[in-house]
Amino acid sequence: IFTLQHHGIDYYPAYALSAETGFRPCKAMADIVKIFADHKDGWGMAYWFRADNSALGGERPQDLLLSSPERVIEAARDEVAGVEHG
Repeated sequence: IFTLQHHGIDYYPAYALSAETGFRPCKAMADIVKIFADHKDGWGMAYWFRADNSALGGERPQDLLLSSPERVIEAARDEVAGVEHG
């Protein structure tokens, strides 16, 4: 999971915590953080999760993380791959 630091306080994304696992991070978060490790810091990941995503049909990754984790992982891969021209 990633954190956001603001004025010395660590904040965690509540949308990544699953009630089914005792509010531990969902398994997909580990994959997504690895995908973004060399590309985005905590704030960059937070913005990505919050933004409408064309790879997800205009939905936000944070809204689909628990219900469609594989789609969100694929959207993260698409994000780091960038736009392919040709």
